[in-house]
Amino acid sequence: MFERDLSPARSDGVPASGALSSGMAGTTMAAVVPLRPHAPREVPETDLLVFALRGMRFALPAARIVDTLPVTGERWGKLLNMAAAGTLGSSGLPLIRLSNRLGFPPETAPERGALVLFGTGGRVRATVLVDDAPVRMRAKVEPMPAAWREHFQPCADLIDGVALLPDGTQAAMLDLAIGVDAPRARVMPRVERDSAHLLVRAGRQELEAVRVAALRGLHPIEDGRISGGRTLLLLGGEGEAVAVDEVIGLAPQGRIERIAGVRYLVASNGRYRLLEPGETSPDALAVLRVLVTAPAGEARSRLRDLVRSMGHDVSLADDPRAARLAGGRFDVVLFDLDTYADVREAGIATRDGARRIGFSTESRVPVPAGFERVVAPGDAVALVAALIGGA
Repeated sequence: MFERDLSPARSDGVPASGALSSGMAGTTMAAVVPLRPHAPREVPETDLLVFALRGMRFALPAARIVDTLPVTGERWGKLLNMAAAGTLGSSGLPLIRLSNRLGFPPETAPERGALVLFGTGGRVRATVLVDDAPVRMRAKVEPMPAAWREHFQPCADLIDGVALLPDGTQAAMLDLAIGVDAPRARVMPRVERDSAHLLVRAGRQELEAVRVAALRGLHPIEDGRISGGRTLLLLGGEGEAVAVDEVIGLAPQGRIERIAGVRYLVASNGRYRLLEPGETSPDALAVLRVLVTAPAGEARSRLRDLVRSMGHDVSLADDPRAARLAGGRFDVVLFDLDTYADVREAGIATRDGARRIGFSTESRVPVPAGFERVVAPGDAVALVAALIGGA
């Protein structure tokens, strides 16, 4: 994912170069987006833990950290095995290896590392294994420029800002979505809100498109099913509804163009007339905070991209306990019932207000306790209906 920074390291183990490097197209961040000069600003300083991974510098907010424990030798191997299982021994605390969570390829044990204990009020809520010894320092933190985020895939959801370090270099601020302490602030999505559309058939020979961001609900008119049956689409405007003969599925990505006074979704395989009346603005519609709980991999990435294309803010979690512990920070939790079979059997007992939607490739999986429904991970129509609360 990232290209190694070959600049020499300082004596405290942190590389001297401040360039945030990206392996995208073999370029560095400095080549893609010039680093901004440190213009004088009244930005308050905060305590950070700064460390290096694969030649890049990262930082964690010290206020969220209870303690850091040095790790070397045999102890590293034991903790690495625990991280693979997702739990810190018999404590029941979540444990992840940060380099894996950031998408770095596996490496041998470092010469020195650290076990970082997250929590508040002295109470540990989760743990992270870091392939370096963090250094505590004070620094100013600025928001991450939006144009930089695409260069941090697949971990862009973890980058929360840029730390301006005392030596004039920079570090990427991390915000780990592992439900360890404070609620996560509601933020605007990092993709265009108006990018996802459904294809429908509504009395014309040609298929038409409707923006997912404009939908308030999908309700079957007959047979109790949305995909393949007559459906009533409730749109963003008050009292606006359209009956369609069939909801086909997700439309190809494209752009909106006005042709002869009519708006179309123009995609690589053709163009589709926009069905919804008026100019319903997606910016006025609700943005959901969605947590996808599933093992890292292509399937989770596809689900993340699909939900983001619907206009929602998405975070990722590897540990199944995140669906229970982190619900207070999210509006919806999407959960892999195939991988975490024990949760599928036992359900989740919590009253934090988050809606929990399971996904499974198996047909007719019973809805576990604490879940709202179960959908197939590849069924975009069912997922849209579940997220907006349709039938």
